[in-house]
Amino acid sequence: MQTKKNTKETGNVLLCVLGTILIVSLIGATVLRNSTTRLNASSNQVRAWKEALSAAETGGDIGFAELRKQLSDPANQWAGWTPSGTGYGYVSPETTFGNSNLRARTGVETCYFDVSGAFHLGSNPDPNANNWYRVRSKGTAPLPNLKRTGMDDALTNDGLQHFAAFGSMQMQDITARGKGNSLLRKIDFQYDHFVATYGPNGDGLNKALVTASYAPSISRRVEQIVMPVTPFFDAAIKSATTFYGLGSAAWIDSYDSRNGPYDPTVKTNPNSLYYNDSRHGNVEIGSATATIMGTIYGDVATDGGNVTKKTANVTGTIDNNVPFTLLDYQMPDTSAWTYQSSPTNVTSTKTLAPPSAGTSNAPIYYVFTTITGALTVNPAVVGGNPVDTYVAIRVTGDISGGNAGVTVNPKVHLKIYFEGNISVKNNNLVNQNPSFANPYAGNLQFYGISPPAGTPQTVTLNPATPQTLAATFYAPSADVHENGNPDFIGTVVCKSFYSNGNISWHYDRALNDEGQLLDFRIASYVEDTR
Repeated sequence: MQTKKNTKETGNVLLCVLGTILIVSLIGATVLRNSTTRLNASSNQVRAWKEALSAAETGGDIGFAELRKQLSDPANQWAGWTPSGTGYGYVSPETTFGNSNLRARTGVETCYFDVSGAFHLGSNPDPNANNWYRVRSKGTAPLPNLKRTGMDDALTNDGLQHFAAFGSMQMQDITARGKGNSLLRKIDFQYDHFVATYGPNGDGLNKALVTASYAPSISRRVEQIVMPVTPFFDAAIKSATTFYGLGSAAWIDSYDSRNGPYDPTVKTNPNSLYYNDSRHGNVEIGSATATIMGTIYGDVATDGGNVTKKTANVTGTIDNNVPFTLLDYQMPDTSAWTYQSSPTNVTSTKTLAPPSAGTSNAPIYYVFTTITGALTVNPAVVGGNPVDTYVAIRVTGDISGGNAGVTVNPKVHLKIYFEGNISVKNNNLVNQNPSFANPYAGNLQFYGISPPAGTPQTVTLNPATPQTLAATFYAPSADVHENGNPDFIGTVVCKSFYSNGNISWHYDRALNDEGQLLDFRIASYVEDTR
C-alpha cells in the first residue's frame, strides 16, 4: 500500500527555503556593503593621518631651510613670508604638494631661554647672544568622498557628556566631537577644530570658527625648537685630534656667569643651587687619544678614539661613540662692517679709540699686519659717557713677542681674526669687561682663519705671573699649547691641545649662545596632539 504525496506541502517548503536564502543574502549584502564603506573610510583616514604628519614635517623642513638662509642668503631670507600673529617671526605661504594635494604652512618665531631655563618668545635681550627659534608647522591631508566617521564614533545615551559649549574650557579636548577614531585623529568635517578650541597660536586667545582648508580633512601639527650652533657650545675644550692635559693638580669645571662670579667651592658642594652648572667642564675630541692628567668635572667624548691615564678623574661619563666634526674656518663677510684705515699694525704700545659704538653685526673694523706690541681697546664715548662698543680686528700676520698683548677695557666687545700664529704671555691678554675681577670670556674672542692645507698654525700661551685669563679661542686648524698656569675662564676649539701646567680652567655656560653663528640644530621635536 502506498502513501499519496502532498505536492502542495513540497512547494511551500521550497518557497520558505528560497525566502530564507533571500533574506540572509540581503542581510549579508547589507553588512558587507556597510563594512566595506566603513573599511574604505577608515583606510582613507589612516592614510590621511599618516600623510598629514609627512606634510607637517615637510613644513618643518621648509622652516629650517629658511632659517639657514641667514648664513647663505640673508638678503632673501623670509621672502614671500608674512609677519606672524605674535609679532616675533614669520609665517610661510601655504604650500601644496604631492598626488594627494597635501598642504603645509609653517611659522618661525624667535625665542630664548633665560638663566633659569624658562622659555620666552622674542629676541634674546643679550645683544651678544644668538637667538633660538620655535618652528611650528601644520600639515593637512584631504579626506575625499563623503564625510564619514569611523566605526566607533556613534554617540550613545550613556549618561556621559560628549560635547562642550563653544569656547568653553571644560573638556576642551573633545569640544564638538564624538568618541573613537575621529577624536584621536581630530578630523575637521567643517571647521578647523584647533582654531575654534585653542586659537590660531594655541594659547587660548582669538578663538573663532574658521572653515577648514579642506572639508573634511585631517591636520597634524609639530613643533621644533631650533638652537644656534656656535663655536663654544657646552664644552671647555674641543680638539679635532689629540688632547693632553692638564697638570696633575689642575682641573676643568664650569659655571654660569649670569648667576654671578665663579665660586671654586660649588663643584664639590651638591647642596649648592648651581652645582649642576659646575659639572659641564666637558672635553670633546675626534678619533684620536685623550690623555687625562688632571680632574675633569664633566664628560669626555671621542669619535672612535680612546681615553687614557687618569680616567677615574673624570666625574661624568666617557663615551667613545660621539660624532665629531670640525670644519675649517674662513673670514666672515665684512661688507657691513665699519672699516677704519688707521692704524695698520701694532709694533709698540697703542690704544684704539673707536669713533662710534658699532653693533654686534656691524662692528668697527680694523686690519693689522701684525701685533707685536701692547694693544689697548677703549669704548666709544657718546654724550660724554662710554658706551658698549663692538670692535673686530683682522691680523694678517702673527700676534707674537714678549710685549705683544691685548687689553679689553670695560664696555668693549672685541673679536680678533688672525691668519698667522699666536705666541704671547698669558698675563698679556687682559679682559676687563665688565671688570678685571669678574671678566666675561665672550668679550675677548679669537678666531683662527684656517691656512692652506699643509700649512701649520699654532697658538702658544706662555708662562707668566699667574692671573685670570678670560677669552675664547676658535682655531680649528691650530695646535694649541697652554704652557702656564693661569686661572683660565673660557673655551678652546682647536686641531690639537696640550697643557701640562696646574691650570684651573672654568667653562662659562653663558657662552653657549655666544660666538659666530655656524649653523642650526634641532634641539627638540614634539607633536601637538590637541
